[in-house]
Amino acid sequence: MTTANTDSATSGSLSEQARAELRPSQLIPALVSGVLNGALEVALAVSFAALVFTGELAPYLSRGIGMALFSATLGVAIVALLSSYRASLSANQDVPAAIVALAAAAVAAAAPPDAQFATVAVVMVLTTLAAGLFFLFLGIFRLTGLVRFLPYPVIGGFLAGTGWLLFIGGIGMMAGRPFSFAGLGQLLASPTLLYWLPGVLAGALILFLAGRVRHPLFLPAAILAILTLFYGIAFLRGVGLDDLSAGGWLLGPFPAGGFWQPIGRAEWARVDGAAIWPQVPNLLAAVGISAIALLLNATGLELSLRRDLDLNREMRGAGWANLIAGLGGGFVNYHALSLTMLNARLGATGRLSGLMVAVVSGVALLFGGAALGLLPKMVFGALLVFLGLSFLWEWVVAAFRRLPRIDYAIVLSILVITAAIGFLQGVAVGILAAVVMFIISYSRSSVVKHELDGTSFSSRVIRNPQARALLADVGAQAYYLQLQGFIFFGTAYGLLEAVRARVRRTTTRHVVLDFRQVIGLDSTALLSFEKLRQLAREGGFSLTFAGLPPALRVQFGQGGLGEATDGLRFAPTLDRAAEWVEDQLCFMAESGGEQPLDASLQALVPGAATTRLVSYLERREVSPGVYLMRQGDAPDVLYFIESGQVTAQLEQPGRQLLRLETMRGGRMVGELGFYLGTQRSAAVVADLPTVVYVLTQDTLARIERDDPAVAHAFHRLVVHLLGERVLHLMWAVEALHT
Repeated sequence: MTTANTDSATSGSLSEQARAELRPSQLIPALVSGVLNGALEVALAVSFAALVFTGELAPYLSRGIGMALFSATLGVAIVALLSSYRASLSANQDVPAAIVALAAAAVAAAAPPDAQFATVAVVMVLTTLAAGLFFLFLGIFRLTGLVRFLPYPVIGGFLAGTGWLLFIGGIGMMAGRPFSFAGLGQLLASPTLLYWLPGVLAGALILFLAGRVRHPLFLPAAILAILTLFYGIAFLRGVGLDDLSAGGWLLGPFPAGGFWQPIGRAEWARVDGAAIWPQVPNLLAAVGISAIALLLNATGLELSLRRDLDLNREMRGAGWANLIAGLGGGFVNYHALSLTMLNARLGATGRLSGLMVAVVSGVALLFGGAALGLLPKMVFGALLVFLGLSFLWEWVVAAFRRLPRIDYAIVLSILVITAAIGFLQGVAVGILAAVVMFIISYSRSSVVKHELDGTSFSSRVIRNPQARALLADVGAQAYYLQLQGFIFFGTAYGLLEAVRARVRRTTTRHVVLDFRQVIGLDSTALLSFEKLRQLAREGGFSLTFAGLPPALRVQFGQGGLGEATDGLRFAPTLDRAAEWVEDQLCFMAESGGEQPLDASLQALVPGAATTRLVSYLERREVSPGVYLMRQGDAPDVLYFIESGQVTAQLEQPGRQLLRLETMRGGRMVGELGFYLGTQRSAAVVADLPTVVYVLTQDTLARIERDDPAVAHAFHRLVVHLLGERVLHLMWAVEALHT
């Protein structure tokens, strides 16, 4: 994919862009696309206006079309100028239009007759302005990613419910009466049935063919075909325009001239505020769903165009478009995936195509009254039915195969409740169902990421052979649990039961809980941890909390599980907790004192050559805190530890020390750099008074020259110790993946 700022980086000045778009290779596709997409823009605007201004509001359809064309004209022009993709086209959108239609019907029923239009117009203005402000807020503060957190099945339910509203809205617009289950008998009566059934069949046919015909001109051709068929049948039956208009088959009659009729001062005074307030939840739902739909359209464009878009910039552009267009009313508008892709397939690549679409829509707004009055309702009803059925097909039929049954049930429940009771009730039930299913699903997931014991997991302290053998025998008495995610009451109780079951079936002396990957803790979960502490006291095992983030440490302290709590230990990391546990388990094995270096090495590689090796080494005593080596040092020496303790650690500015390994008697330090000739990758510092023996590169060269048997013994020692480390690492990795 190309980057979102390619246009600004490569196109030069605005004047150069303008000259480039006026070349025939770009001008002709822009003009063709402008006319075709402009016609679709007008068709969508009229369809959505007819969706809202139906039933009691039907007398105001002409003014509603004007508001819809006004928002379409300004919206497409502003998005074309501000989008990060120069050929972007916006349009009035079906999802918010369907919700506004629902609110408009309720407002019309509640407001006095002389206040119906003005009150509905205010509802439209408020919705569009609120959407513009919300889009701008998300875009300016770069919060577009937050909108994606709405559960996927809830979004599907929204869209399925929207599809139902568009479908019945198309039927109601063609029939001249609102769709309702109570009035279904009247809709199915023969005089009324003839008005809407052909449009439904035409919309279904468009949907069927749209999945098989991929040509960008298919939808304009389908609309033209319906228009031609309608007037062809009327001509054959000898029905004239006056009869069609009188019979309610046409949108008109509209007055000659334009549709733009702004709300007058007297009308503003009649706005019924009491009828608007109950619809505020509907309007907020329209705004929120529009933001999600805008992002879905934008990401769909990214995939289809194979290029990145600046989603925050797209959100800001749509925000300004709705703020400015909303001042004159109209619908929420934003990027139209279908129109933009048609624009791209027609070869239009510049902003001129969007401006041409605005010109076509503007001409219809200012001069198209008489022409649009001749258009059949069936054309726009079929378009609404097609849009509605496309949502229903995707989220009711196709989703059955691709969604988990629980998610599909949420989608279906939102749709059924939307159809039976109302849109907001469906949305509320869907969100509630999603929350409940999330809680159930999360409670079934384990908060334990890894469950280990001392035989498969150990600290970074390398111990003597006797201690390692003892830990292999009694390591199962140490129980390590690495936790993850957010801990609720249910998951904390499951953790308590897991520890209780472990203590019952096997000897357990130490339990360590690692909180490093825990992101939060529900307050009710503290009760389970208090019960775990009581279980530790009664069961005689130690309980250690390791890697607690500061916020969790405070929360535990406020819940009575602080540093001074009896029967509870805290460790900065799981590694330090494991070191303490191992110290307790192998105390006897390590309490007998440390062996001389030659005895330790003989236990690994027996033979006289191993004993002679020690005579070549230089003995040194090192005080605590003294560095044997620092990061970046030259690899000129290697150390054998006879007694004491040293730690290899990573030291990074501004970050905590990271312990890599702690070594005691009989171990070797610095062999990798010594062999590979690379700079020291870690520092090594003495923790206790320590005795080491030093081997230099010069000494090794002399041994290899003068005493090959000792050199051979030395290399065997290195291989043996490195092999032990590799095996230890393999066991640890295997334990973390089982």
